[in-house]
Amino acid sequence: MGNPSTLYDSIHNKIFSLPDDYLIYVGHNYDGIMQTTVWEEKTLNPRLTKSKEEFVLFMKDMKLQYPKQIDVAVPANMKDGKGHE
Repeated sequence: MGNPSTLYDSIHNKIFSLPDDYLIYVGHNYDGIMQTTVWEEKTLNPRLTKSKEEFVLFMKDMKLQYPKQIDVAVPANMKDGKGHE
């Protein structure tokens, strides 16, 4: 499974370095939300406003199951969404 510490660093160092008004199209549709902004995620996301230590503990405590499509999705994403050949 993924590494919460790496995830936190990636979001904070890459996505949060973008201008606040940039749109983010969410990968998971919770409550009908299809897009957000960098600013909204920086200031309103209950997980991403935690310290790194709190975020890592929170994610580990969730005990998430291995995602069913992760072995297909990650290689496709690494090929810029072109799928697997």
